[in-house]
Amino acid sequence: MGCTTTETKAAHKSGIYLEQEVKITNAALFFDGKKMGNVRKSLRLKNDAIGKYDYQYGSAIVPHGDAIKTYKHFVFMTWYRGGKYDRHMMLSRLNLKTGVLKHIEFPHQHTGLVGRWWIGETHNTIAVGISPKDESIHLVFDLHAYSRHSDTGGNGSFAKDYFRYAYSLDGAAAVADNDFNLSLFVKDTSAHSEGPNDYNHLSLTGAEDHDAHSKLTYPKFFLNEHGDLFFYIRQGTSHDGKGIFTYYKGQGLWHDFKSINKLNVKENGREFNWSNYGNMKFANGKLGFAFQRRLNNKTDKYQYQNGVYFMYSGDPLGQSDWHNYKGEPIELPLIAAAPAFVTEPGDLVETTRKNSVVITGGFDWTITERGDTHIISRVRDTENKVDISLHHYKPAGQNEFITTSNFVGANNIYTANGNIYIIGLENGQPYVEQAAGGSNEFKRVYQGEKQAADFNKGIVHIADEKLYYYLLAEGQGDKRTTYLQVINLLGK
Repeated sequence: MGCTTTETKAAHKSGIYLEQEVKITNAALFFDGKKMGNVRKSLRLKNDAIGKYDYQYGSAIVPHGDAIKTYKHFVFMTWYRGGKYDRHMMLSRLNLKTGVLKHIEFPHQHTGLVGRWWIGETHNTIAVGISPKDESIHLVFDLHAYSRHSDTGGNGSFAKDYFRYAYSLDGAAAVADNDFNLSLFVKDTSAHSEGPNDYNHLSLTGAEDHDAHSKLTYPKFFLNEHGDLFFYIRQGTSHDGKGIFTYYKGQGLWHDFKSINKLNVKENGREFNWSNYGNMKFANGKLGFAFQRRLNNKTDKYQYQNGVYFMYSGDPLGQSDWHNYKGEPIELPLIAAAPAFVTEPGDLVETTRKNSVVITGGFDWTITERGDTHIISRVRDTENKVDISLHHYKPAGQNEFITTSNFVGANNIYTANGNIYIIGLENGQPYVEQAAGGSNEFKRVYQGEKQAADFNKGIVHIADEKLYYYLLAEGQGDKRTTYLQVINLLGK
């Protein structure tokens, strides 16, 4: 299949420029109905045949989550095909050398809210990972803490299908354009196969272990500097959840999961259980994990999360040698979050009223190649109607973090060329703000100009000093248009 490409070499004063814009599809799934209220009340038993696509949590399922990766001169993007009665899982590959865009349609369809396909569910993302060691492709999809319990198991409709994993043959990522098709993926031939066209494997390890593969949310793939493919995900619930991760062996098999923190720490003498909301990645030779804690305390001033925590491993596989930012050793799994503590954003607002400090969203971290550590967060005081965006950074060689509220705010922070970047949308087009690593001196270095469309959402991937921006265009109905922009961060 071909693609629609707009090429431009117009550079900004910084030298950063848009290399190309490519239309990916006119048929990306979108939930165009109304947002449902309480989750349990949303579980209506049948489809509204004349209604729009109602949803829970958010309306934009494409692009969402860990939906874009690059390998060599290929860009891989995941999506669900619209509309409401289609919902097929899709994987697209753009060959940047030939300009050829190919799509693979999987038999699997968007699950919907706990098995009710007629209620869209934006936690049910499709994460994609590429293993450079054997050029295999990996997908984990349609997960939101599903288990054998009726309220999270689709009232039995999932059977033991709490986990959904698809993987390819070796070499699939780099096949010729004409050979990029569904036959590259390995079928499930286990006892729980749903038929001859079932590509949904229920385990990463090859063993049937539903306890290890249930109650999972927020899948993410990433690489270390040696080309090992990692998988990170949260297991548990919003009030008692832990981070778990593993790395790829080959032939569709992974090592057993390792836990960042422990579930049900009340049995270890803690007053409250807690869940972590974090992000694991590999940066500057370190496997790191930054998180916020959600303590199951119903009487304190925090409505959801509190705190900023950070830890890293000197082991490229993360199996040992964990430390806090001061270099002090940390034992996994964490019972209390305190050993990884950095700072408390809730101390920067005045309210002490119950459930009046909100610390959600706008949380991310990175480490530059020089070793500067950067974390962003935000805090809201609902009693006094105060919102503060925060940048916590520790320049290489310094012992403590600097926290500043002189920060424009962002959902994510990135690094390349020793710089840090904030990337987002303004007036429907991408912008890039840049600062030197170890500083807070951001300046606008790129503001996109309209090519074919305006955008209202995007997912960023940075590789080899290029920004790959997977974008959702404005539109109507349950099918929307998506694009990819490739922006050169090195400039000319």
